[in-house]
Amino acid sequence: MSSRNWNQSTAALKIRLQQAVDAGRPLWARPWIAPTAWTSGQTIQVGEVRKNSATPAQWYIAAAQGGVCGAIEPTQTNGSAVWDGTANTSVLWTHLGSSADWDNVDDPAAPTLTATGSTSVPAGYVSFNPWANRQLLTVRGAYLTQHVGSGTGIALYTFDSKSGTTVAGGSGVAFMSDATGISFQVPASVQGIRVYVDGRPVTMSNIGPNQGGWYYHTIAFGKRKERLWEVFFGKDTAAIYNIAIPSNAQIWPAPSVVPLVGAFIGDSYLQGSGYGPFLDGNTLSGHVGRLIGIDNMWRFGTGGTGLLNPGSGPFYTYRERLPQVLAQSPNVILVQGSTNDASYTQAQVNTEALALLDAIRAATTAPVFWFGPAPLSGSYSGIQTVDTAIAMAIAARPNSNIFYKSLVTSVPPVFIGSHNNTNFTAFSTIGEYIGGDNVHPVDKGTMYLARRMASAYANEMLPLVA
Repeated sequence: MSSRNWNQSTAALKIRLQQAVDAGRPLWARPWIAPTAWTSGQTIQVGEVRKNSATPAQWYIAAAQGGVCGAIEPTQTNGSAVWDGTANTSVLWTHLGSSADWDNVDDPAAPTLTATGSTSVPAGYVSFNPWANRQLLTVRGAYLTQHVGSGTGIALYTFDSKSGTTVAGGSGVAFMSDATGISFQVPASVQGIRVYVDGRPVTMSNIGPNQGGWYYHTIAFGKRKERLWEVFFGKDTAAIYNIAIPSNAQIWPAPSVVPLVGAFIGDSYLQGSGYGPFLDGNTLSGHVGRLIGIDNMWRFGTGGTGLLNPGSGPFYTYRERLPQVLAQSPNVILVQGSTNDASYTQAQVNTEALALLDAIRAATTAPVFWFGPAPLSGSYSGIQTVDTAIAMAIAARPNSNIFYKSLVTSVPPVFIGSHNNTNFTAFSTIGEYIGGDNVHPVDKGTMYLARRMASAYANEMLPLVA
């Protein structure tokens, strides 16, 4: 059955969505190549991961750099971003996790990863030309376009702002290959790429970020074998300049276990912020999609926007963005209610939420899974108002396969701090997962929120589809 005509049977769609959940998998598995140790004086790029000397070793991701690693090894295990030396001249790190969760050594079958430092196709490899061979690539959550100024490269984008500016990031490309290795030419203008092979990241660090040239980075296993290759991009950019493969190798499209299209409408929680995510592929929409088995999840989210709030730039509100959402004929639509609407009245939010729901239902019967705004301490009473207003709107549209999950009234609430810890005084999660602005999550906060959302979707919302 084509993913475009599922609405001939909602019962069949529900079965497919349940099959997708069964096929879902965590985005962060054990990397083939473990992080190297943090080292004073080492030059670090944004998105690179290092481990400290603790037992078990703690892993950190570089959020910003002003030069090279300082003299102070990162040791924090909360959501704080900490310079490892003098601010703005060393490296800013956020805690990612522990080797107790992943692994602190290379896999015995790990490939070699070689940064060639050259724009020439590596010896023994030939150009694949991803633009000319784009029909062999499985694109997830984006339009594939030709890289500007390139005869070979590809770039991806998801939607346009009101001014016509394209919004990129949060997407990916996948393919199968029997090659002994693949070499990726990464544009210097992007943060980098993260490459997965057979469901596992080659390395937790980004590959090829900001290194001054369109250099090739070769991932070689040494043995010919059919493997699934997946390329994940960052929150802001998505591009590959070229791909090179051995002359006797082939590439063909990656299969979809359950071919479904998802669309996720939201704000900066989907786009990301200056606090993360810096792990490519860890956008909230993409991570949730992976967990629930919908790899082709489109991110329709940008900072500052909401049901009513247009943001500071020329961006669409949720309802104004809807035509671009519907253009993808999504099987499911996910929404996150925005904290950016906290300054509006309950009546205003309720009216606009109803208008969005009615606009969706006028165009599609796709199930809608709506998550409430994050229960942050800033403007908490306003966030509660938004939460109540959206819940009331959805309650006013019963038996329409529209479902709501409050993140404020969840037990326990998704984020807990001094503002909402009446029944949970023994712990706080705000400090663990939220960055220094008290609003946006760091990488492990995005991971945590994705798991909470995916769990609610699979266990509380999807079973109600009728």
